[in-house]
Amino acid sequence: MKQIVCLIVLMSSFSYGQFTFHEPYQVQITSDVPYESLQTEIDQMRLSLEVQEWCVEILKYWLSEMQKTPFISGDQKINFIIHDSSRSRKITIPIFVREKTVKAFKTEEGFQEQYMDFISDTYEWILRNL
Repeated sequence: MKQIVCLIVLMSSFSYGQFTFHEPYQVQITSDVPYESLQTEIDQMRLSLEVQEWCVEILKYWLSEMQKTPFISGDQKINFIIHDSSRSRKITIPIFVREKTVKAFKTEEGFQEQYMDFISDTYEWILRNL
């Protein structure tokens, strides 16, 4: 009987408001570069440099999310959304964060290696999906 009362009290202490439905992780940027034609090497280089900046922004975003919610674990996904300047077109690219990367960012064990892997994998993945 005591167990049932304890269970009821425990269950009633959790209200519906405490359970938030998690919004997907998202990074949104505005850029016209991916929508332009890449006919010259200069255009390709501009895109490459912009993608490098985006990778750093995604990493900064992910590290700040991990500080805000330290219970993050397992494989995760970040939706990377690129809008054009008029916001009439958008490209959505899912960026996957592997569990070992999450663990390395939490514990700082292997942080440097995972940091570099995350940046280079994200860079290649974005270029492949544009």
